[in-house]
Amino acid sequence: MKTCIVFLSILVATRLLSVCSGYRILGVFPVNAKSHNIVFEALMKGLARRGHRVDVITHFPLQKPVKNYHEIVNLDGSMERLVNNYSMKFVKEISLVDPVENMVMLYGNRICDFMGFDEMQQLINNPPTNPPYDVVIVEAFMANCYFGLGHVLKVPVVAVCSSGAYPWLVESSGNDDNPNVVPSVFLSHGAGPTMTLWERVKNFVSNRRDTSKFHALTGDYQTKAMRKYLGPDVPDIREMEKSVALTLVNDHPVIFGVKPVLPTWVHIAGLHIEENDEHLTPELKRWLDDSVHGVVYLSFGSMVLVESLPKEQLEEIYAAFAKIAPMRVLMKVVDESVLPAGLPDNVVTMPWIPQIPLLAHKNVKVFITHCGLGGILEALYYGVPMIGVPLFADQFRNCRAFAEKETLIQINFKELSDKVLNSALERITRDHSSYKEKAVHYSKIFKDQPISPMNSAVFWIEYVIRNGQALRPPTLDYTWWQLAGLDVHLIILFAFVLSSAMIFMSVKLMVKTISKLIIRNFYGTDKVTKKSQ
Repeated sequence: MKTCIVFLSILVATRLLSVCSGYRILGVFPVNAKSHNIVFEALMKGLARRGHRVDVITHFPLQKPVKNYHEIVNLDGSMERLVNNYSMKFVKEISLVDPVENMVMLYGNRICDFMGFDEMQQLINNPPTNPPYDVVIVEAFMANCYFGLGHVLKVPVVAVCSSGAYPWLVESSGNDDNPNVVPSVFLSHGAGPTMTLWERVKNFVSNRRDTSKFHALTGDYQTKAMRKYLGPDVPDIREMEKSVALTLVNDHPVIFGVKPVLPTWVHIAGLHIEENDEHLTPELKRWLDDSVHGVVYLSFGSMVLVESLPKEQLEEIYAAFAKIAPMRVLMKVVDESVLPAGLPDNVVTMPWIPQIPLLAHKNVKVFITHCGLGGILEALYYGVPMIGVPLFADQFRNCRAFAEKETLIQINFKELSDKVLNSALERITRDHSSYKEKAVHYSKIFKDQPISPMNSAVFWIEYVIRNGQALRPPTLDYTWWQLAGLDVHLIILFAFVLSSAMIFMSVKLMVKTISKLIIRNFYGTDKVTKKSQ
């Protein structure tokens, strides 16, 4: 009995020591995009489960409590909801406007003013001291003003990018993406040698234009916002961006290609999948198990409403789905009542679907997606071939990347019809489809890593807490044109032109001198006279 008591005492003491040795972490996620938050929530849960205390500012409170996870500011209701709130009409409208300007105005500058909320000001002016924060983790999207919290709290900043790596984020982190190799997040180009000369020109111009536009739109406004809400001594926004000690990016070489990256630029794609705790409902699991002929899953993500498609297109989709019976179809539809009549018998709709465990089910054969990054990563992880119907933003590039791997068939939204969709479904679901083989192949590569994305993220966050900006890259002190070597190339070009000119003048002078010598020796004079002629 005494031995048991001693053992339990040691176990409890060890557990308490592990908890006490954990760090205190502040997570700030001011954008109310559910697809973005899935990554942030997974990261913060992972840190909490590893013994760290995490305090989170978010629009999305947890449905189930997690030990060491504390929501200290709930931003829900501070801006219009995005979940299940994008109609196809709205999608068409936003596709016509400049994406950088649109996102900065909607999800950047105005979000900086959330720092003026009473709860935020209380945290800024009276941060906890027992224990104090060791690091602040901030979403890297459009509101980089929140990087200034690191200056106020005197702790390192870790940026997390759940969407595409935007060119201004790449630049401010010190990475040097070569536009001849790495496609812009806003273009539908492939990577590396698949880009034509004209695509490389457009890629370069797009990167420079978008970065300059982002800087122009955010520089003055977000600097003023930081100094208004955080204090007058906060450096300007560009300096705050360069002060970030670590950037976690939802990327992996198998997705957009291999490129050189700095140690402070860490890939975490798949982080939200490996420790996901969602489960299929008993009814849905039973339906999937009974779908022995396979399931086609259609979802346009957490924001876009499938039921808002034009009636004619929905009827075309119905016709294509009816033709693949007895194969079944599962559609994410929030409001089935607005669908046109005639839904085929092999089609089931649900307003909410646990997507990760669904894609993990062996009977799911095809994923019809708008190519949001989270969804295609989940399909990649489980080796599910896709039909991509990109709608806006980075979805076109995401779609192109997987189409080039032949794990996805891309359909232009305007051309979505019975004939086109049926053809794509037939090609993918055909016996021994090469699309399935390629999907499984790339899934194996994606999973074959020396350390899991979650453990990698946790290690590097703890590294930054211990060492700060020990790995600050020298590239941060150079401009883009210096990193591209334009000044060096200009000097070399100038030296080449100058030396060529000097050689030309020397040769010309030499020829002239030799000519004079020949004339003098032949005619006895420097000039040819008429008489001598």
